[in-house]
Amino acid sequence: MKHIKFAAIIGVSVSALSAGAAPENALYEEAKATVTQWAETESLISKELNDWKADKAVLEDLARMLESEKEGLSEKIEKAKESATEADKRREEIVARKESLEEASAVVRENLESLEDGIRELIPYFPANYVDSIKPLIRQIPEKGKPSQLSLSVRLRNVVGILSQANKFDNVISLETETREFADGPSKQVNTLYFGFSIAYYSDASGEKAGYGYPTQEGWKWQEAPEYGPSILSMISMYEKGKQAEFVKLPVVIK
Repeated sequence: MKHIKFAAIIGVSVSALSAGAAPENALYEEAKATVTQWAETESLISKELNDWKADKAVLEDLARMLESEKEGLSEKIEKAKESATEADKRREEIVARKESLEEASAVVRENLESLEDGIRELIPYFPANYVDSIKPLIRQIPEKGKPSQLSLSVRLRNVVGILSQANKFDNVISLETETREFADGPSKQVNTLYFGFSIAYYSDASGEKAGYGYPTQEGWKWQEAPEYGPSILSMISMYEKGKQAEFVKLPVVIK
């Protein structure tokens, strides 16, 4: 190496000076100091070079680690962007659904008020015993023009429940045991045969207290008609015992 050759040359020069006659001490000392300083410099350079190699290896490892971390962060950022996009889409869907539900609620609210008005007008046409059976639903129908604390779903459920029961009642013949007041005497227990909301016939066990009724805007109107007692008893018997149907003469009300 060049450094070794240079050291050899200096060494020879120093030897030559030492072998020469009457060398100057100052020159000798200077050369010696120069050689010593050079050796220390070479040692320092060698140490710095080794340290640099070690530091370089550490830095290269750190660079690789940072590059790997950078790639990982890039992937996470992309995934986060995808998640944010999906979240935005989901949020847009929720907002759109909310707006749609609000529009639907407005339509339901408007029609529900009309339905509740219809229920209030229909209640007088219900027989008293039928009103008792659906009274929990009727009580939740708000008064006309007054706000309701109930949700739309509960109000709609009440309306549907009342109309369902009314439709069921109107499409069947039903026999009810009732207590009826009479103008010429005490109240008596009678059997009443309802033909939906059209007409009903009643009679006591003897047929003496008999009559018929029909719905009006003020409620059911009952008319005593004891002359039809036997016919009404016969009709009730056919219903209860499943006898073969026969023609019976009974009054009807056409409205």
